Amino acid sequence: MHQMSKRLRRRSIVAGLAAIVLLTMAAVANTASTAGPPPTPANLKAVLSQVNGLKPAARDAKLAQLAAQEGQVNVYTSMSKLVTGPMQKAWEAAYPKVKLNLFRGASEDVTAKVLAEASANKSGADVVETNGSTMLIFQHKKNILIPYRKSPFFSTIPKAYRFDTFTGDRLEEFVVAWNTNLVKDPPKSFQELATSKWAGKLSIEPTDVDWFAQLYNYFTQLAPKKMTPAAATKMFDSICRNSQLTNGHTTQATLLAAGQFSVVVSGHAQSLEQLQAQHAPIAFGPPFVSPVVERPQGVGLPYRLAHPAAALLFDDWLLSAKGGQPILLKNGVQPANPHFQDNAFASHPVTTKMDLRPIVEHWQAWNAKYNSCTRLGKS
Repeated sequence: MHQMSKRLRRRSIVAGLAAIVLLTMAAVANTASTAGPPPTPANLKAVLSQVNGLKPAARDAKLAQLAAQEGQVNVYTSMSKLVTGPMQKAWEAAYPKVKLNLFRGASEDVTAKVLAEASANKSGADVVETNGSTMLIFQHKKNILIPYRKSPFFSTIPKAYRFDTFTGDRLEEFVVAWNTNLVKDPPKSFQELATSKWAGKLSIEPTDVDWFAQLYNYFTQLAPKKMTPAAATKMFDSICRNSQLTNGHTTQATLLAAGQFSVVVSGHAQSLEQLQAQHAPIAFGPPFVSPVVERPQGVGLPYRLAHPAAALLFDDWLLSAKGGQPILLKNGVQPANPHFQDNAFASHPVTTKMDLRPIVEHWQAWNAKYNSCTRLGKS
């Protein structure tokens, strides 16, 4: 009973944190300053002056030399710990004189930490890596991420995933997944998930505002057979009524494997694949419930970075074809570089790519609309 009480308290704390972060993000996204960003920090300018114009190999050698003098790099990331472990080993092998210090948490944890340190004018992260919607909201705020597009690997990333203050390093695929022990006739469409067949058997994540926005836009504007806004709202409301609310995609995937519910509506393929590798009774296709929603996750440099050479070195390494990109792929994450393809999506399911800019521009409205849906679900 005591352990259950502790778990319930923790879930309550996490849910509260998620709600606070969502409200903060909504405020940031809709009250962005019209002033330009602050100037590039002097310590970063000094490093850039020594590497600008160098070819990649020479740049890497120079940055490694300068980073070794700094001794460490502090990275805040929402990558799974199953990915960060192998990544840390690969980094240590490549740059043994530069200690990689990782703060790893859910995207809500990373967001809260970055915003708190920025408000207190504290120096914490040298690199921030989390979901693209959050990174773009940071960009709107203008005093969190430095405008930087000079990595030699910037051009290897699709143009849609290149932004002024961050670059897409990996892709998050949102999929409908099911427990194979509980589901013998998997769902075939989102419309089916809105029917009474799935009442009480679904799980949705209550902070997936951007997923909801992209999927809503797909059904009303992009699908071969478009729905009216009223019909789309009715469908999503019915899905929410059929659902339990579960905070955190890793938790959601774990509870799906345990049979807490039959179907996850907005699962993270990364978390699901990692459990599949451990022979968990989970599937998400093929065939896939269409569409799969794809969101870029991004990496950028914060203004208060204390180790600028190490930050540039890590940013380059994470985006490079000889560094972080194959490490991501090898550990169940889809890299942003299109030359690396996750085999789970080799069948090329119907996919809608998240258009971050208009979603973030109207974040407050999308947040309110998704909240009106999730209120219909069961806590």
